Amino acid sequence: MDANLKPWLVGDIGGTNARFALVQPQESGALLELAHYRTADFASLREALEHFLQHSGGVCPQRAALAVASAVTGDQVRITNNPWHFSVAGLGRELGLQLQVLNDFAAVSLALPQLQPADLLELGPATSAESRGRRQAYAVVGPGTGLGVSGLVVEDGRSTVIESEGGHLGFAPADAFEAEILRLLLQRLERVSVERLVSGMGLSNLYEAICRIEGLPAHTPTPEEISAEAAAQPGSVGDRVLDLMAALLGSFAGDIALAFGAWQGVYLHGGVAQKLLPWLQRGAFRRRFEAKGRHAAVMRAIPTRLILHPQAGLLGAVASLSGD
Repeated sequence: MDANLKPWLVGDIGGTNARFALVQPQESGALLELAHYRTADFASLREALEHFLQHSGGVCPQRAALAVASAVTGDQVRITNNPWHFSVAGLGRELGLQLQVLNDFAAVSLALPQLQPADLLELGPATSAESRGRRQAYAVVGPGTGLGVSGLVVEDGRSTVIESEGGHLGFAPADAFEAEILRLLLQRLERVSVERLVSGMGLSNLYEAICRIEGLPAHTPTPEEISAEAAAQPGSVGDRVLDLMAALLGSFAGDIALAFGAWQGVYLHGGVAQKLLPWLQRGAFRRRFEAKGRHAAVMRAIPTRLILHPQAGLLGAVASLSGD
């Protein structure tokens, strides 16, 4: 087969889930043979990739782009919140691929220009920040197994991704109650990053802390149990945990907007953010996003949107190959 006609392989690998697809670059660019796996079901990334290729007609792609939940700073990559680790050059040789690897949220940033209105949901007022000349800047924030952060700057038609490990910034409480949560977490953690509170693991940490503060029986349910309790019992600890997480996510997203100068918008991405939607829409998320003191007027003009497209990471991986 002509190398130019061979499909591309793209992947989006997080702490819990891995998604793979094939793309025919000469055709529509649609995601083909889409597969979704649990990372715990495979000992390594290579094993998961080989399984995918075997069940996709035995195709032999020549090029691949993998978006991974990790800082990509060299040849060695270790997935955050996941035991998988690999050498970029080694994995490429083993699978016969021209392989490139990028941060998973960098991939989502690359996907932003491809998203359609139906792929997005406004959170709060449908504001429209002024473009401030030829430069436009956006940020992506996403709670999942961890907490991802990235940025995108578009200037004179050229896109530049800002890769980041912003989810590991230190948690900043906004009131005495949140300060008490921080104090309790510091009893068992050397450092409390925002990811410890705004993520899947954050649900359990918040639930345990609220129970301790209110003198309730010690109990640390799973994130799934907390979400089920919140949906079934308004006013329960689970419901209040999700309310608090929405507020904390709003504060953090606002901080990221200020740090990145993301005046054109902050986009939420990930499964936890989508499950959190009813609580995001209650209002605390947007109030805390805007509550930045002297910069409140600036914040009110910045849109916040939830990404509904289920494969934004894969779209960004395709964009990274198309831009070569």
